[in-house]
Amino acid sequence: MAESRWISRFFRGRWLRYSIIVISCLMLLSPFLFLPQLVGNDDLCGGLCIRRFYLIFPGMGWEDFVSQVKVAAIGVGALTMILTVTFFFGRLWCGYLCPMGGFPELVSRLFHDRWKIDYRVLPQVPIRYGYFITYLVVMPALGFSACTLCNFITIPRMFEAFVGDARGIVYLISTVGAVNLALVILLGFFAKLGRGYCQFLCPVGAIDGIVNRIGAKLSFVQRIRVERSRCTGCRDCAEVCISGAIRMEDRIAEVDQLSCMACRECVISCEWGAIDWVTLPPQKMPARLKKGIEVAPPPVWSAVAPKGEGKERRKIRWPRILVAVLFGFGLMMAIVTDVIGAQRQSDPDGCLACHALPGLAYADKNGVIRDSTLSSDHYAASIHGSVPCTDCHRKIKAFPHGPENGEVDCAAACHLEEPSKGEAYTHKPIAEEFLASVHGQGQTKGFTGANRIDEDRNDAPPSCRRCHANTLYIPEEKMALFQEAFNHEEQACGNCHQGKVWRGQMGGHILRRLVGERWTKQEEVKVCNGCHQDREAMERVERQSTSDGKKKVADAHFVLASDSYEMGLHGRLVAANSEDGTSCSECHAPSGSRHGILPAENKASAVHADNLKQTCTAAGCHAYAAHPLNSGFLHADMHDLDIVPAYSDLNPLKPGRFDSNWTRTLAILTPPVVLFFVAGMLWSLFDWKKRDARPILGGTLFERHMLKKKPKKKKAGKKKLSVSGGSRPVRDKTWFKRMRRSKKRAFFKQEQERLKQASRQDSKTESANGEGDEISSDVSPGKDS
Repeated sequence: MAESRWISRFFRGRWLRYSIIVISCLMLLSPFLFLPQLVGNDDLCGGLCIRRFYLIFPGMGWEDFVSQVKVAAIGVGALTMILTVTFFFGRLWCGYLCPMGGFPELVSRLFHDRWKIDYRVLPQVPIRYGYFITYLVVMPALGFSACTLCNFITIPRMFEAFVGDARGIVYLISTVGAVNLALVILLGFFAKLGRGYCQFLCPVGAIDGIVNRIGAKLSFVQRIRVERSRCTGCRDCAEVCISGAIRMEDRIAEVDQLSCMACRECVISCEWGAIDWVTLPPQKMPARLKKGIEVAPPPVWSAVAPKGEGKERRKIRWPRILVAVLFGFGLMMAIVTDVIGAQRQSDPDGCLACHALPGLAYADKNGVIRDSTLSSDHYAASIHGSVPCTDCHRKIKAFPHGPENGEVDCAAACHLEEPSKGEAYTHKPIAEEFLASVHGQGQTKGFTGANRIDEDRNDAPPSCRRCHANTLYIPEEKMALFQEAFNHEEQACGNCHQGKVWRGQMGGHILRRLVGERWTKQEEVKVCNGCHQDREAMERVERQSTSDGKKKVADAHFVLASDSYEMGLHGRLVAANSEDGTSCSECHAPSGSRHGILPAENKASAVHADNLKQTCTAAGCHAYAAHPLNSGFLHADMHDLDIVPAYSDLNPLKPGRFDSNWTRTLAILTPPVVLFFVAGMLWSLFDWKKRDARPILGGTLFERHMLKKKPKKKKAGKKKLSVSGGSRPVRDKTWFKRMRRSKKRAFFKQEQERLKQASRQDSKTESANGEGDEISSDVSPGKDS
């Protein structure tokens, strides 16, 4: 019996809501990330974002909006589902599921209410929707990224930091991360009931509130509603409302559906049943049936014949058939792949006769043991598998040969002839573009096996070999696509380009380009990070000034470029394997062969201020960037130092950094955060008597404006009053509140007993009138109903 009472109390109290919020945190946030990992994400950004795709940019067209929706396709579906549930049942996402608002509320319950801020007294609707319009229109036009002020990033990064993830720690110690953390502390942890951020700064909550208000006009939807005739004006519902949606007017509770989160805290606190989460009741009560009449059960309709009846049929073993089909398909793919791989193997020069032997090693002049063994399978399936070895290693004329004879010039013409032009294939145009770039001092020739280690260890500019390896010709993930294209294009190309040279050596190379680029965006970024993530090496880089031609040590903006890229939206989309992300070369070298990367100060650079309009609008990325009002968006710093940690030597918080608005904001927020955190902790630990629970900021105003009562200052200690017959202590506020509730319960029980007696009296009167026709009980709901 005691257990059933506990279960009943659990489902009636706020513990059910808290349990659902905890489960939601475990499913959406680190370390489990159960739901994001189902779609290949490690956070709630990118394709899962539900609060960025509806931003409005000046000059934005329908195609631009569709492009933004495609970037966050799953987030669009999630928001649509949230708004649908809100329309019929209220803001259940905000009140029961959202970990971005639920987690701060849970933490807020741990601190004493005295050292908190009661935001519920502020005019929520003007502030919320004023910020919402700024978020939608003003911030995009000014180039202010919506991702930098987002609790859908801050709360997940906090959980990542809790479990020791470096990404979460790095974010929280950056300037942007510290500002967002301060907002979560002030608007969440030390806000009365923990929902200040949800009340004012959440765009999803703003849209959700509008849908909630529209649906509240309909009678068949679930909403928090007030029975005005039952409301006693006790103010309990307004005191416990987490969003400040209830205001007392003429001692009757009124609910603002733009702010209500359907958390049912008010329903739990109301002892009179005057407020509930219900649909509108019907206008008339149903008619009662005559006593003694039995209603027959309705007929049961069935679309399937019961078992054992009808003609017996042989049962089909569908699981066995499915397993057999999958096994046969896998066997077929293995055979086809093996055959294609076998056709690619060629070694006309006979080099693998020695280099395929395991353990083929030698000691160089420095005594370093070098391994010369090559994997014949890997080489045959690589990008150069159809090219004879001596086409690149031209100085090798005899066997055995020395390491110096194996020099390679990447710009030299190959012996392989391109049949359509009748010319030898060469990488010379690519090498020329590379030599004219910022990496132009890198090596393009003279590559041998002997100088590979020196090239990797020295701080030399990147060379061809440092970025390009002899990778597999067709990546495993693109093999099926390649086979499909090869079956068609091999016949179509053969109509004009005949012969084994074209089909055997050049055909596969062309078809590789038809099925997509050899490198994915993730692989491109990985190549760039091979150098730019090495901070020590980047600090030693000397950059030549375009103004005076002098070389200067690279600044923090250059050294931390890889870090700032990964923290930005472009980098996060690429990290989430989204094709809507932007790799480094797509911005810095969008044309040519992606090797012409120039300094931003160079007027020919794609990221020069004069060329940004053309770069950002290319390839359908940001077509609206050319609009005159988008100058702020167009020149936004994609490598902002405020989104990376303030390293002591690279990116110090020196006075010059206070030119940043983020640094100024952090300087303003830090003192109140420290004050409330220290005072709140001390007050929660040592205030055993719980003297005054009103928030130090906003508590008195909330009682005066929202509860419509004049707060009384609490008197210290107990004083004696002169009363006839002696003296008695003055009772405190808690004693009066307890007595008021006990009187309410007694009065409520009396009302219930009176209604039961009236019902019995009505039954006796009906029996005395006889068993006549069916009695209609068309009774309008009144105060007692």
